[in-house]
Amino acid sequence: MKVLAQILLLYISLAVARKYCTRTFHSSIINNQTLFIDGGEVRYLEDNDTISAYAIRDLQTVDVSKSFSNTDSDLFTHIEKPYNASDPDTYPTFFDEGSQFNDGQNLYFYGGYISGRDGPKDVAPVETWKYDIQNNNWTRDGFGGVPYVRLAEGGAVVSHSQNKAYYLGGIEDPGGNPNVYGTAGADVQIVSGLLTLDQSTLTWSNLSTEDMNNYGTIGAGYVNILEDVGDEGLLVSFGGYKYPVGSKLSLLCAKQTNASHHNPMEYITLYDIANQKWYTQQSTGDVPTWRMAGCSVTVAAADRSSFSIYVFGGMAATTAKSDGDVYILSLPSFRWIRVNEGSSIREKHTCNLLGNHTMVVVGGTIPTDSSEYEPKPVNCDSGQFENGIAIFNLNDHTWLTDYNAADTSEYALSSVITDVIGGSSTGGANVTQPANGFNNTALATMFEKAIITPTTSATTAAATAVANATSTSTSANGNPSGTGSSKGTTLSKGGIAGVAVGAVAGASAIAGLVFFLLKRKRAQPTPDPTVVYPPGLAPQGRFAELSGGHEGYELGPKTRSGAPAAETNGNWWQKTPNIPEMDGVGMVEKG
Repeated sequence: MKVLAQILLLYISLAVARKYCTRTFHSSIINNQTLFIDGGEVRYLEDNDTISAYAIRDLQTVDVSKSFSNTDSDLFTHIEKPYNASDPDTYPTFFDEGSQFNDGQNLYFYGGYISGRDGPKDVAPVETWKYDIQNNNWTRDGFGGVPYVRLAEGGAVVSHSQNKAYYLGGIEDPGGNPNVYGTAGADVQIVSGLLTLDQSTLTWSNLSTEDMNNYGTIGAGYVNILEDVGDEGLLVSFGGYKYPVGSKLSLLCAKQTNASHHNPMEYITLYDIANQKWYTQQSTGDVPTWRMAGCSVTVAAADRSSFSIYVFGGMAATTAKSDGDVYILSLPSFRWIRVNEGSSIREKHTCNLLGNHTMVVVGGTIPTDSSEYEPKPVNCDSGQFENGIAIFNLNDHTWLTDYNAADTSEYALSSVITDVIGGSSTGGANVTQPANGFNNTALATMFEKAIITPTTSATTAAATAVANATSTSTSANGNPSGTGSSKGTTLSKGGIAGVAVGAVAGASAIAGLVFFLLKRKRAQPTPDPTVVYPPGLAPQGRFAELSGGHEGYELGPKTRSGAPAAETNGNWWQKTPNIPEMDGVGMVEKG
């Protein structure tokens, strides 16, 4: 009994001591009413008021076919990724700032770089992984024209009408590419190009972005797709940074002080996919200040006379120039409209369209000028961002903590939008061109052809919506027919613990817990003396904060005043407490 009591006391002391704080550098996507969250890092607030951080190996899911609150203790489930330490390159790895695509039955994973928090010790080969959701099967086979580099901070979107995924711009990080990782002088550099994955043939191709802007590059910007405009859709991008191809750069917002490297919010870049043609169009209205590392979702009026791109968060070079407001870029009027004010500044989050008129925000952090990615304890997620999940109603433009799955009403344009573009809640916009006219008549024609006239049989068509997260946290929403399945049990990995862990419901629950802890014999990682980790995994990539010359380290294992003793150890990641909600870095080997 003495041993049982000690185990119980240890569990309670650890559980009460630790609370979820933030999640960043992840990707998210909704497929068949399941929200999938992959990769990135989770941070916890310890009982001594310090922040600890862990990489997340497995997929987390949320069943969005039913109503939920962001305070629900059973909100998350998990899907374990197969792993075997003897041959890690043959198994799906976990990255920061990767991207997800979907086709209804499968998820596709591309891009990113290894976390500065824990293994793997080497960068896996550049490859695309496919996850068959129904059969819980992972494979990297069958892909052709595979990109020769793994990118990050690009914009990822999916055209479900064409069954193609697009990845615009981005950067090459040494931590994502085995050919340069560990090479002296290797650093982050920007690239150009538009990668396309045909999800029917599993074939990658690369299109030129030379005419996109003066550099042909974009990183950490806002990238969206309008599937109903043009023969194969229209890409819409703005914000983020741009540099000459091959330039070495920092990924910190605070380092983006040169306005010539700002991809503007005022001048919108558009790409006609079918005709492979780039356009630039000036916007007007409440144009947001320049920003990067935020997210956006796109939803159309029922008659396609207007498209609303909702933009939330992101950061400028300083917090004073940033805001946490929600904006709409209404097309084809190219008018910016501020629809919600007052939220905290947030970056490195992702957005997805949920149902017909809800934007769900996943993760992110509240930056300060002195520390963008390492939150202060007072800024840990709470309230409307509890558990790293926030809910925004696109119809009345309010933040919520609860999602009502029974509300299947269509997207309705609010008066704050129709006061600018005219029409009604269902469409009929009469401001259908930019204030100073279109720069190109071909662009105007594409929008005109998208409108559904009253004689069209599809007058009851639901608003088309594709959710797009920018930069690291790319998302593309797809909800083909069928009910989604979220495999796994209540979240036991990946680290998002929900509310503060450790509430003890009663004597019977405690007894059951002790019995479970003693019996389950869960495999735990043990130090491997043959594994040598680069000191702090720096200066490879963003985990050294990627500031030129590698100053200003915020991420990567390092000793911090007041940090838990295990964290200051060279193998601190292997000493994660054996508590289900907290073992995000545990590598359970499978045969």
